[in-house]
Amino acid sequence: MSQAKSQIERLVLFGAGALAREILVVLSRLHAVGHEIEFVACLVDPDIAAADSLHDRPVSRDIHDFAGDDSLRFVVALGEPKARARAVERLRSIGARFASIIDPAVLIGASSSVGEGSMILGHASITADAHLGAHVLVNPGSTIAHDNRIDDFATLSPGVNLAGHVIIEEGAFLGTGASVIPGIRIGAHALVGAGAVVIRDVLPGHRVVGNPARILRRG
Repeated sequence: MSQAKSQIERLVLFGAGALAREILVVLSRLHAVGHEIEFVACLVDPDIAAADSLHDRPVSRDIHDFAGDDSLRFVVALGEPKARARAVERLRSIGARFASIIDPAVLIGASSSVGEGSMILGHASITADAHLGAHVLVNPGSTIAHDNRIDDFATLSPGVNLAGHVIIEEGAFLGTGASVIPGIRIGAHALVGAGAVVIRDVLPGHRVVGNPARILRRG
């Protein structure tokens, strides 16, 4: 067994909620196809209400429990982009390294790429020449067409559909079932409401809802 492979087998999840449980389902599916990843523990912020264990593994509230262990890899199992970004910064302070979690049912074109720490859940699809940044979350049933760019910490909720040449900037959040026509740019930290149909660019920090999507709030 190579050193690189052994280093990515031991996983700590930052978060112990619903997304963490979804990732554990992915780990079991990966196990079934021969890709072993050991779930070691969860880590949560000290003020977060959480059980003391998840699937018989401990839930820690002290980030320093994991400092200095180069065999560990981390995934931040938090759905909200800003919370995910804050957690990544905390983990970087202890020298953490990150793994990506990709369900074996996900379809990814050979010319597409996925950044570190990203999570792509069951039956999502990514076609040709699409590029996902770091710590992106793609939920089940989402489709990412050709030549898309999805920047760091963006979140696609279940059933989001992106046509070709769409750009999703850092930390943007697209709600369940949102659709985006070709060539659109969704600005950094923008929010697209559930079921919205986006036919015009969305500026950074704006919130849009409806069909066609209209501005609900700026900033």
